[in-house]
Amino acid sequence: MDLTKSTKKFLCQVVLYKTGDPAVFDEELCDTKLRREATDWLFIALSLFTYIYLLILIIFFFWRLADTAPKMFFFVDALQDPYLGALGVYVILKEIRQRRSDHPSRYRGEFFVTFWALFGIVSTTVVTLLPQYVFDEVHKIILVNSAVVVLIYLGALINK
Repeated sequence: MDLTKSTKKFLCQVVLYKTGDPAVFDEELCDTKLRREATDWLFIALSLFTYIYLLILIIFFFWRLADTAPKMFFFVDALQDPYLGALGVYVILKEIRQRRSDHPSRYRGEFFVTFWALFGIVSTTVVTLLPQYVFDEVHKIILVNSAVVVLIYLGALINK
């Protein structure tokens, strides 16, 4: 038995089936469950990253931290491209899962799109109406991300 197969067998018996019984091992079922589990963990990681990034931008915008914490803003700005990449991977995996299986999605991207759309609208309204807020790099990131999220969502809706 090779290392990959024995590792897979161990993961299935101990982690997925939660039994140490060596008789409980169906390789095909194990592959399916491991793939589903791995995808679920990836969805969770990507969701956490994207929601945390959204929260950080909300804090940066409403507390106007770009000027008072320029090093932190550099970090937020540097995460823009990985964020968009994570978003793309999330959407692609979700679409593949929906098309290839009857496994229903437990991930509701509609909430995320709604948060981004509302944040884009509210931040633009605030920038337009209140003099202490300005069109700056933080707002630019907000507008770009809001537009990307809404466009990806619309594309997915049209493609269904």
